[in-house]
Amino acid sequence: MSDLKDEKAIAEAFLKEMLVADDTGNYDLFVKHYEAKDLVGFSIERFKNDIKHMQVRNGMNLGYDYLGALKGYLDGVHDSCYRFVWKGLYEKREAMIVIGIHRKNGIWYVNESSVR
Repeated sequence: MSDLKDEKAIAEAFLKEMLVADDTGNYDLFVKHYEAKDLVGFSIERFKNDIKHMQVRNGMNLGYDYLGALKGYLDGVHDSCYRFVWKGLYEKREAMIVIGIHRKNGIWYVNESSVR
């Protein structure tokens, strides 16, 4: 298996955009790299509510440190899936950030984004 440098760079670029979206409440930027089928049930209202609660719990994001990747991850729905994990540094605490990506027809998409 490859060293996933290209895939990590893609996931990190998506992470950076999503952190800006979190900080600014920009739903369109947050969902920019998702396939429509992966957004079923994820409305702008849910996004705003999630961000509100996340900022109360964590504070604003101050940065992140790369921890690693789960190689060869398959979720049964998407091909070529990878999950990348960062330690998120927030005002109030540290948290684990996971970004899952997959490739379809030569285009990379996000299929998972979580802060735990």
